[in-house]
Amino acid sequence: MILDLHVHSNTSFDSKIKIGILLKKLKEIGLDGIAITDHDSVAAISKAKELAKKYKVKVFTGVEISTNRGHLLAYGVDEKPIYRKSIAETIDWIKDRDGAAICAHPFRASAPSIGDLVYEHHFDGIELNGRTKSTQNRAAEVAAKLMKITLVGGSDAHIIQRVGKISTQFHNELTNDGDLVSAIKKGQCDVKFKIPITIKAELIPAISPKDISILEKYKAERKPLTPIIKVSNEKVKFIDSK
Repeated sequence: MILDLHVHSNTSFDSKIKIGILLKKLKEIGLDGIAITDHDSVAAISKAKELAKKYKVKVFTGVEISTNRGHLLAYGVDEKPIYRKSIAETIDWIKDRDGAAICAHPFRASAPSIGDLVYEHHFDGIELNGRTKSTQNRAAEVAAKLMKITLVGGSDAHIIQRVGKISTQFHNELTNDGDLVSAIKKGQCDVKFKIPITIKAELIPAISPKDISILEKYKAERKPLTPIIKVSNEKVKFIDSK
């Protein structure tokens, strides 16, 4: 089952995507469903879920929450979220409602993102984001592996042409929001790109808060990411330094 877990409808102030047109196109672009993650609003969810029956696709409950330091994604919570509270308060709010708390685009420079603060909190997962540079997504992938939590993928689409650019393939069929939350927390999913690259989930128990060297490990992992440039016969070749 393939879902785009980060799509904005025109309920979000910065999106042009109409729900009916979006749901009609999902099967055409190889998706079984989406999570609608409007900014600080769940107003579009009930309408979208009703329309989804007509097009035989799935809509799951999501929201992109503004904290005082960056954006988080919440799945399985259908209440209007708290606004611009601390990261810790927001995660607690999500988990108190049995939702999944995901760090959205943690290292993206062009949007409110929490950066290295990701290591100080207990997320259920980290997002690879369709509007984020590959090097920044790579840093998010490294962070998820070091923290031993799930990677999910979402396009962060605000126009319909971007829907499905990055998505998440779940190992089992999901019938409701509870199934989605459970699958994320158990790491029962893989991130998929339109150019077919798949990153397998590597979920093991969460890292102990006593492990104070996590940031140093991350920095060590990140250092080799700068590509090496080789010039041969007046051609430039980029070589993965790993």
